[in-house]
Amino acid sequence: MVELLGVLLALIIFGLGMLVWRVLRWLRRGLRLLFGRAAPGHRMAALRGVRLRASRALSRHQADRLAALTTELDRARRDLRQARAGGQDGDRFRRAKQAFAFHFHPDKLACAEPERGIRTSIFQQFWGVLRRIERS
Repeated sequence: MVELLGVLLALIIFGLGMLVWRVLRWLRRGLRLLFGRAAPGHRMAALRGVRLRASRALSRHQADRLAALTTELDRARRDLRQARAGGQDGDRFRRAKQAFAFHFHPDKLACAEPERGIRTSIFQQFWGVLRRIERS
């Protein structure tokens, strides 16, 4: 048990040491940027360079996002044009589907058993096909 506590204590000390090392490294980088070996006039240029790189990265990110949104808008406009142009075809398909359901749907059949079974199997076979056509 004592060995386990020693190992845990060593791991905690190691973790704290790594944390302190990272904080010091971060501070050293910041101080080097502010108070680097360059002449005093070049420190502001270094700061401007950091801001410029960050600004360019943000600009590239926004340009990529704009291109993606433009592509999505073009696709949506194309789909809308196709939907408007194919409105009559979609209406005809909907009417045909309703007529098929009226004649073959198992809930609306008022016929004898052999014919009812045949119509039910026809409906079950083709209804899935009609739904796939409608979704595409």
